[in-house]
Parts: sequence; structure tokens; C-alpha cells
Amino acid sequence: MIGTRVGNYRVESLIGEGGMGRVYLALHPGIGRRAAIKVLAPGEAEDPHVVSRFITEARAANAIRHPNIVDIYDSGVLKTGTPYIVMEYLDGDPLSRALLRGPASFEDAIDWTCQIAEALAAAHAHDVVHRDLKPDNLFLVTDPRRPGKKQVKVLDFGIAKLQRRTLGQVHKTRTGALLGTPLYMSPEQCKSTKEIDSRTDIYSLGVILYELVTGKRPFDGDGVYAVINLHVSEPPVPPSTYRPDLPPELEAIILQALAKAPDERQESMAVLLSRLELVRGDARASEDALARARSQSVTVVQHPALPPTLRETGTLGDAAVSKSATAPTANMHHRRRIWLSAATASGIVLVGFVLWRPLTRKPLPAPEKRAPYSESLAPQAALPPSPASTMPEAVDIGLASDPAGASVFVGDVLVGTTPGHFKAAAGADPVEFVFRLPGFEPQRIRALPAAGLTVNAKFPNPMPAKRASSTKRKTGDSRASTATDIQTER
Repeated sequence: MIGTRVGNYRVESLIGEGGMGRVYLALHPGIGRRAAIKVLAPGEAEDPHVVSRFITEARAANAIRHPNIVDIYDSGVLKTGTPYIVMEYLDGDPLSRALLRGPASFEDAIDWTCQIAEALAAAHAHDVVHRDLKPDNLFLVTDPRRPGKKQVKVLDFGIAKLQRRTLGQVHKTRTGALLGTPLYMSPEQCKSTKEIDSRTDIYSLGVILYELVTGKRPFDGDGVYAVINLHVSEPPVPPSTYRPDLPPELEAIILQALAKAPDERQESMAVLLSRLELVRGDARASEDALARARSQSVTVVQHPALPPTLRETGTLGDAAVSKSATAPTANMHHRRRIWLSAATASGIVLVGFVLWRPLTRKPLPAPEKRAPYSESLAPQAALPPSPASTMPEAVDIGLASDPAGASVFVGDVLVGTTPGHFKAAAGADPVEFVFRLPGFEPQRIRALPAAGLTVNAKFPNPMPAKRASSTKRKTGDSRASTATDIQTER
């Protein structure tokens, strides 16, 4: 292969070899771009099941197109009849090599897991389940957007399950074949359950996150069947046993992802991502900014046109509203009665004018005949309408809280109360929801829009009695105390 051409690329050197084939470094002579060419071994190329898995890898990655998933440039068949894939060249190390150095810092473990979860959430949104998630299939490269940080690339969708018929024929595995790596397989995979969905990836990611923070795998044994038995029947040792400084919120995420029953894990990869984002500290940064705003003096601007339950605060901007209600003054009632009378009189005049005008106006001239649209643009042809398939699919994100009745904000805009729904475009950027419930600390959750997603905020810790009491409204409070209460509630 060295020195030969594969498509537009010239093979430079061998960079990897495994049981199924080899990976070569290649160069595009015209633009100087490096690529990795994966070629099936001659013996494997004769097995239709292996060839089907090989093609699945290219189709799955190409269907998703996510920055945390290796990019596929091309695919084809060599003159010898051996299939190949041309993919993005990654200059870095597999996660398995990083794990040899011991546990990762909490910052790196959460950052890397968030990137993996975001890539898999995008895959699940395209009905692609990886089913072989493990450290060898996760590559760490230099992040071009964040100096000093690593970017994770998810590789090898070779045994992915393509659930949409439009993506082509799903390969059928041999009866009894064990697909996946037992150390990272879900219990349903270990039991060869036919119905395997996206929650199997949640379990595998839970195993990887466990190993990242502890340096140990939750289930390890002397043989394949010993490991399988542990996955199916034994609970994991709490990771805080090996890492006492592990944040309780992070341990709860790991243990839920490792639940034996799929229904007991996070509802989706998008929900898991949201929980990780919350633990990572995005909410703390927002709370720090909010605390600084609370320490500043605030001028309350009251707009009579708004309902009496809404007030605007100068520090947080015109759109920052809160549910602080004070009794309207007598002057406000007087002004409203005047406006109501004026509006009623104006309406009567307007209705009379509309009814009278058709009786007095002259008939309009006949419309001018114009050339058809295509002729008026000649010789330029009319553009065809955009197909409906190019429009982003709208999905409903469920909004829930425990206790219920929380107000939900996106930015400074109230979008509903729990339980409820929020409509967003599938595959769009993550949305940060802020759940507010009187007497509790606000909960911030970032979620990647996906079909079937429900964002559930839990309010476990009520605010201290002194602080909670300061949010209560009293009729006749001064302007300054009202402003302070508004900031406390916000």
C-alpha cells in the first residue's frame, strides 16, 4: 500500500494494525491535507457481515456530522475488491492511553464526558446507537478553540445500529455473536437482548466516567463470562470508595447511568449531558454573576401597561421580569379607568368608520395584467422552492420539576411552568433552562434539543428561612425594599 494512490490520496505510512485491517497515513498532494485510510484485511473482506459493519461505520458517521465525531471524507473499494474508508487524521492519543496514567482531574473527566455525551446525543437524534463505546474508540486531540484543552473524537461506529430505514439496510449479526467489549457492555448487551436502544450507550459512558474519576473499572474479572455476570447481577462499588473527594452530584450521575434496568438510567443522553453541565460549574458562574448584580443598587421601573404581577429591574435589563406583586395604587386605578374609557370611545369611532367607508368609496380599478412569474424573470429561471426536508425538525422538550409549579425561563424570558413543554429545533445548540420555585434555590439545566427529552429539575434544598422570608411581598413596602426583594427572588 505504501506509495500507492487511494482516490485522491497517496499512502505515506502504516500507523495502525488490528484484527480487522490496517490504518494508513495518507496525503492529498493537491491541498496537503492528511487523512487516515482504513482498509479491511483481505480475509475479512470476504465476510459479508464484516463488510456490512465496515460500511455502517462510514454511513453512521457521515449521517451525524458532529465536531466530536471523526469526519469521513470518502469510501470505496480497491482494485483488489477490498473496501476502504478515508477519514479525518487525528494527531493525538486514545483515551485508553490517558487512563494508564491514573484517574483524571474532575475538570477533565467532566469536560471529556460532556463532549462524548454531546456527540452521542447528536447520534441518537439521528437514530444511530454506537453500541461499542470504550476508551479505545475515544481519541484526545488538541482543541483548536481552547488552548491547553483536549477535544474528544468518537470513533468506530462499526457495530452501530442504524434505526432509520432511510439510511440503508441494517447489517444482521451472526447468531450468538458478542458485539462490543465486555468491560464496557450494558447488561442488555451481555444478555444478547434484541431490543437495544440508546440507553446502552448511557451505560457504557457511565462505565467510562467511573474509570475516569477512580482509575478503576466498575466491573472487572478474570474472564469474559465473569465480567458479563458482574454487569448483569452485581451492583458497582460506589466510586467515592476510591475517590472520597468525589462530588455527590457526580457520583449520583454515575450510579444512575450504571443502573441495570434501562428505564432506571437517565431518560436520554441529552438529559445526562444536562446533568453533567450542571455539575461542571456552568451554573456556579451564572450564580456568581447574579450575586454581583444583587449587590448593586437597583432602580425599579414600573410600567402600567404590564400586568400587575410583572415588574422590570434596571440592573438585569428590560426583559428581566419577576413575579413580585404589589397592590396597585389608587392613581394607577384612576389612570386605567381613563385609558379604558378612551379605548372604548376610539373603538366605537373605528367601527363606525369601517362600516361607513364601503358605502362611500369608489370601486377599485381592475388589477393590471402581469406576466407570469417565470416570464417576468426571464431569461433567469425561477428558483425551485426549498424542500421541506431541509427545514429543521421541531421537537417538544418536556419541562418538569419536583415539586411541580416552577417557573421556567430561557434567558430572561418566561417560557412556561412545570409541568409543561418547550418547542425547539432538533439538533440545535444546547438550551439553558432556569427553573425558579419560591423558597428554593434556582436550578439551571442545559439540554440539547432532542425528541422525547424531558428536563426535570429537582429542588432538594430549600433556602434558609431568613432568606426565604425576605422574598415575601408586603403591601406598602418602600420602593427600595421592593427592589431588594425582586433581586433576592431573581
